[in-house]
Amino acid sequence: MPSWRRRARPLDLLLVLISIAYPFIVYFGLMKFSPLAVGLGLVTFLILRLFLNRRRQSRKSEAWIYLIVLGAVVALLAVNEMLAIKAYPVLISLSFAAVFGYSLIYPPPIIERFARMMEGELDAQAIRYTRHVTEAWVIFFIANASLSLWTALYADLATWTLYNGFISYLLIGLMFGGEYILRRFVKRKKVS
Repeated sequence: MPSWRRRARPLDLLLVLISIAYPFIVYFGLMKFSPLAVGLGLVTFLILRLFLNRRRQSRKSEAWIYLIVLGAVVALLAVNEMLAIKAYPVLISLSFAAVFGYSLIYPPPIIERFARMMEGELDAQAIRYTRHVTEAWVIFFIANASLSLWTALYADLATWTLYNGFISYLLIGLMFGGEYILRRFVKRKKVS
């Protein structure tokens, strides 16, 4: 059975929920705990992700991402605790941009891989299309990381939470939705 069809384990689901809710966890966590305590919670979370990734023998790229993010967070904790906490969404967006960009340099691109899982063989036009979609996601993740970095450096905690906990997810949804509509249009145009 392909790895993307495996049943999700409860701990995996919990970690995904923590990742999604991270900005709100930070916002409410800082009401009760110091930035260092919240930062150490993030470090613990990342170590747990690394441990589970290694136990499942997942892709090495995933492990490298968490290792690099963990290293960056630990280094930032030593310099600026609040920035370390706020940098996590920036680091994740940059990681996605790097993975998608790497797949453009060493094909097949990520979106082509997904398309092949869903539809099997692809013609030359579909391969070009998936490459362009992968490029669009790289640009999206870099833009998202830039906005997230701006909120981490210059915005108050409420604005940072709003952008990273809601607006960025809304933008991701719009990107997915827009690409889905475009793909249907491209397929329809190809048939006619």
